[in-house]
Order: sequence, then structure tokens, then C-alpha cells
Amino acid sequence: MNDIEILDPNDPDFKEKLGLALWSTGSSSDYRNDRERPYNGQSWTVEGVRGSTEVKGVTFRDIHDCFIKAFLLSSGEGKYYDRAENGTWRPQDIYEIDLNDIDPIAVSQNLGIEIEKMMGIYPNVPQIEFNQP
Repeated sequence: MNDIEILDPNDPDFKEKLGLALWSTGSSSDYRNDRERPYNGQSWTVEGVRGSTEVKGVTFRDIHDCFIKAFLLSSGEGKYYDRAENGTWRPQDIYEIDLNDIDPIAVSQNLGIEIEKMMGIYPNVPQIEFNQP
């Protein structure tokens, strides 16, 4: 079992440690970002098994398209979200959304989903096995 660190509010690094605790994914990416780190996060995330899938069968233009579409989808419901959903978006549409209202993690997640769709493997989610008593 993992030990849970007790945070001391008087510690000069308290805010940083609290931020890490609140945003932790429980994977090695909390502490390192090299390519050799293990895929030991939750299986359905990019930190887990899902993230270990190699990208195949897409071009750089496909990835560009997925990137633009991920931003538009992350803009929330509305004109540009709808365009992304129905395939009528244009790259210039990205300049029409307020990037200050965009969650960068949502863009990252949508980018992965759009790449999976281009690869024809969406949803690339491993089956979750539950141990029943």
C-alpha cells in the first residue's frame, strides 16, 4: 500500500506540495517526463495502457487536423464545437475562439481521442476487470 504523505501547512513548500497532491495522477508522470517512464497510471488514460498505443496510419496533416479539432471541441458547445462535430470546421476557426477559456488538459485529451478516431481504434479503452467477492 502507498504511504500517504501528511502535509505540514507550515512547510515553506506547502503550496507546491499541496498542488502536486491535488493534481496527482498517481503515475510516474507526476515526477518525470522522459520517454522511458512506465505507463503505470489508470489504464484508460494516456498515463496507462491506453497511452502506450503506438500511433500508426496517420499523416502529419491528420495530426494537424486533430490538433485544430481538439481546440474547437474544447471550446465548449457552440458554433465552433458544432463545426468540429459535423466536419464543417476550417483551420481559421481556431482564431475565432477565446483561448483564455480553453482548458489545456481538455485539448490534450481531445487530441488523443481525435488521433484514435483517425487511426480507427476509438475508443481505445482497455476492458476494466472487476474482482467480485
